[in-house]
Amino acid sequence: MTDFCITAVKYDAERKHINFVEVSQNLPEKFGTKRAIPRGFVADLIRMNKATFATWVKHADGKFYKGADVHVVEEFYLSTVRNSSKRDNLGNLPEF
Repeated sequence: MTDFCITAVKYDAERKHINFVEVSQNLPEKFGTKRAIPRGFVADLIRMNKATFATWVKHADGKFYKGADVHVVEEFYLSTVRNSSKRDNLGNLPEF
């Protein structure tokens, strides 16, 4: 089980990079308080092995389901894909 879930993202003005992610404690049946956290702080926690993150996606039945684990690329970008692409890639999470 991961420590925290990411359920939404907020992009910069040019929509090139994620500035903030909506994070809450990863609980099986209900989420804790959602908080907007700077992307860089999340990347630091992952890079330093202090916390794990995964995406959670809301399905048509109204329930959230665990998506992919989140990794760091080039110590800066958040991604659900382990590759060398220098960009944020958290799939198709909604924006807040």
